[in-house]
Amino acid sequence: MTQKLSRRVQAVRPSATLAFSARAMELKRQGRDVVSLSAGEPDFPVPPHVEKAIEQALQRGMTKYTASPGVQELREAIADRMEIEIGQKWGIKDIVATAGAKQALYNACQALLDEGDEAIVPCPYWVSYPDMVRLAGATAVPLECSGENGWTPRPEALEKAITPKTRAVILGSPSNPTGAVWDEETMRGFARVLEKHPDIAILSDDIYGRLVYGGVEAISILRVAPQLRERTVIVNGCSKAYAMTGLRLGWACGPSAIIAAMNRVQDSSTSNPSSLTQYAGIAALRGPQEPVEAMRQQFEKRRDLIVDLLRAIPRMGCSKPQGAFYVLADVRAFLTGRIENDTRLAEALLEEHGLATVPGTAFGAPGHLRLSFATSEAEIRRGVQRLAGIAAQAA
Repeated sequence: MTQKLSRRVQAVRPSATLAFSARAMELKRQGRDVVSLSAGEPDFPVPPHVEKAIEQALQRGMTKYTASPGVQELREAIADRMEIEIGQKWGIKDIVATAGAKQALYNACQALLDEGDEAIVPCPYWVSYPDMVRLAGATAVPLECSGENGWTPRPEALEKAITPKTRAVILGSPSNPTGAVWDEETMRGFARVLEKHPDIAILSDDIYGRLVYGGVEAISILRVAPQLRERTVIVNGCSKAYAMTGLRLGWACGPSAIIAAMNRVQDSSTSNPSSLTQYAGIAALRGPQEPVEAMRQQFEKRRDLIVDLLRAIPRMGCSKPQGAFYVLADVRAFLTGRIENDTRLAEALLEEHGLATVPGTAFGAPGHLRLSFATSEAEIRRGVQRLAGIAAQAA
């Protein structure tokens, strides 16, 4: 007898990024030569002072349960770091630490959304946004944008997407998968629209905010519209800027009522994030920030390299990302014959050519591939060479 599964979980799609990364690792274990441009994590080690903080916390016996939203010292460090980056100061009761920024976003959706509600998500979107909304029983409504606009949505598109059922808007800049960084004018335009709709909560995913290039600055919504603070939740974490992906530490700062509701979700699911990770987070946020800048500079060099290599492939489209560590390559010109869509192309690249990417369809961008440049320059060159090979076959 097959056990009945909930409608919510049946509506959720398996993560394409995790699936292609897992398949690439499986092929490597089989001895295949695989280049991975699929992983969404820095290839740098954690900073030395963070590593030391974990060792010291272990030696001090910091391996027990903590308060569900995190130890006070961590939340104080988060408050100070967010004041530096956003210009807003939150008290520790307005902050919850989570097992990654993903959990913070998930908890927020659970706290804010009900059946019949709608949440607007930028499109192309991070693969998890729509599924988090669906798991809360709500409907994800795409906020459309295009490569012609540098993958930046327009305020008028936001206005058009809002309905009486809209309960939340998710903002993601710098963007995964496009690397787009929404400028100050765009953010001010969003703020003007949202001011007219006081019942809509704002979830701002700022996880890539410190990984920006070419002198561009990532502008969080509260930097330009502090008047929206009482319904805005800022989500961030240590995964990207501090290369702490596997340590799983994120957080949310926001109105006390929303944060308290998110903490109730956490109380009933995971409870506190790892105690050792919390002390690693304190060290990351309080300690030297030079490793963040050194990593950012390396990513900028890699960005320039991968864009140049992709643009050298005839008929390959490629916008130059201003942030994060992804390129969304337009491969529509090569979708012919047996390779009829981007998912099939990604499968062929992996199984036949040993190149792991992620199909754009998973992000709401069919006809594209997401390539990560969070790997060495040598691997980037090898990976794009394999992509150029299959592109030449399709020409």
